Amino acid sequence: MSSEKKHLAIDFHVHVDERVKYQHIPSVLRSRGLDGAGLLAHNDFAFAKKVTEMFKAKDKEKIYLAGVEVDTADGHIIAYGINEEIPPNRPSEETIELISDLGGVSIIPHPFMSHNSVGWKAYTLKADAMEFYNGFAKIFLNFPNIMAKVAFKHNGFSEVGGSDAHHVHAIGTCYSIVEIDGEATEEKVLEALRNQKTQPRKKPIDQHDIANFFKIIFTPKEGRKVVRFFDYF
Repeated sequence: MSSEKKHLAIDFHVHVDERVKYQHIPSVLRSRGLDGAGLLAHNDFAFAKKVTEMFKAKDKEKIYLAGVEVDTADGHIIAYGINEEIPPNRPSEETIELISDLGGVSIIPHPFMSHNSVGWKAYTLKADAMEFYNGFAKIFLNFPNIMAKVAFKHNGFSEVGGSDAHHVHAIGTCYSIVEIDGEATEEKVLEALRNQKTQPRKKPIDQHDIANFFKIIFTPKEGRKVVRFFDYF
């Protein structure tokens, strides 16, 4: 007898660094009706893992994935399912290959968002998934998301949504529906990412998207290139 199929709502792009009030994440997941979140820090997997393990110990009802958003030489790449740091500033191809070698899953986030993104180079990359809905991109009339969907719809990426939440109440503005069989586990979610068992979803733009936009733009980036408002115009 086959296992019962389940559909989980997971936001794969939630930040716990850059002054995010991450302690509120479990309560926000409940208020948004989400089943889990991928928790990220920029170039600091150890911190994301620490926060994730804290939530796993206290909250058995939700799925928490520890990950990292890595600065590559070409733009950001997200990694899940790893157990060690991913060195920053390497070519994106090498970064994705290393993630795979470590048994992880790679996601190309916001492919058309300024200097943080790999852009058209995604055509040559063998990542497991791509963000077709990114919460930050919604501010730009959703145009970067539309470009991603048109450009890469047939490239074999699992399609995901992520809020890019640096403001905790923006969690769930974009998210993914994840199809699994049977009991919900981290391993099954990762397999769904590998096997195109995900569908991106987004909510209409609201005040949380706007607050998140200004949080991303104006929060200092320690040891990283600072994103300024005029970079986008």
